[in-house]
Amino acid sequence: MVELNTLLGLPEGFDVSTLKVAGKYSVSKDRERAFTLHIALLVVDSQWNFYGYCVAHSAVVKQQKTQIDFEMLSLFSPDEQKIYKEKFLEAAKLTGEVK
Repeated sequence: MVELNTLLGLPEGFDVSTLKVAGKYSVSKDRERAFTLHIALLVVDSQWNFYGYCVAHSAVVKQQKTQIDFEMLSLFSPDEQKIYKEKFLEAAKLTGEVK
């Protein structure tokens, strides 16, 4: 099984205050995952807070983990974060993605 991800979810403990435009980061996720490379992806945390757009430059799957190297393209203002969260949760409840 490979999990198809359409959002880049930050792992627990990731310090979101370090995010900056053009900043480059690397995160490790559990399980085998597939990410689209070289297109804009939304960055989100486990509480469905959206931080901006990034681009994944690489995703390496090894030993049931996925390592993603990404670069931040934009950061949302607090008002934008609120709108993205509200709209996503509204849609995700309709699809059953979120209860």
